[in-house]
Amino acid sequence: MTTMRVIVEDAFEEIGVKTAEVELTGDELQSGIRRCNDMLTEWNDTGIIVGYNEVLNGDDTVNIERNAIGAVKYSLALRLAPSFQKPVTTALAIIANSTLEALMASSSDLSNIAYPDTLPLGSGNQCGSNDTNQRFFPNNKMDNF
Repeated sequence: MTTMRVIVEDAFEEIGVKTAEVELTGDELQSGIRRCNDMLTEWNDTGIIVGYNEVLNGDDTVNIERNAIGAVKYSLALRLAPSFQKPVTTALAIIANSTLEALMASSSDLSNIAYPDTLPLGSGNQCGSNDTNQRFFPNNKMDNF
């Protein structure tokens, strides 16, 4: 688990506000925490992440999965850049997009669905009569496709 301070500082590093010589001010840290909370609450509402609780302090642990941390850092950097008059580089935009896509792919549910009853069981199946509405899977009454 990582702390909110680490996520916010890394996001500020990506846009060039924080460097090794220049620490974040308390106001910058609080602004980053607020925006990160807003973004993660948004993602929680849309189902990208599940079960997020807002963090009030920079030293509090953020309860998100490890595979989401990169996407959070880069997406937060994109959201912070305009407020601090920093340009968003093409590389940062590409990384933020790819990490968010990877996070969404990892959280998607690929559950099984029943075959439609209009799907043939195999090659060469023929109906015994001229009835074209005969269903191959008679126990499935709902059309899936």
